Amino acid sequence: MKFTTGSFSDVADTKLGKELWEFLNSHDAVLIMKTATYLSKPALEPLQPSLLEQFGEEVKSDRIKQMLGKMVRQIMEAQGYALDQVGVRLKQHPLFLSAARYKKWS
Repeated sequence: MKFTTGSFSDVADTKLGKELWEFLNSHDAVLIMKTATYLSKPALEPLQPSLLEQFGEEVKSDRIKQMLGKMVRQIMEAQGYALDQVGVRLKQHPLFLSAARYKKWS
C-alpha cells in the first residue's frame, strides 16, 4: 500500500517519512494497532515507546506527529476499521497527548 500524502508530501517523501510508513505497516505495528483498537484505545498509544526508541527526537515535531496520525488512519481504514473518535486523551503520553480511536467496520 502506498501512502496518500496529501499536504504531507514535504515530509512523507523524506527518508524519515518513508521509514515511518514502513514501520507502521509492519506486521507487528499493525497487530499492536488492532489490539489497541479492540481494547477501545487509540491505535497510536501503544506505539509511542517504539516510535521514540527507533526514530528518536525527530518524531516529536508537530508536523511529523500529524503525518503519523494520517498514516495510521490510512492503514486502519485499509484493514477494515473506521474512525470512531478524534482527540482521545491518552493515559500515557511520551509523544502524543491525544490520538484517534478506531472501530471495526461492521
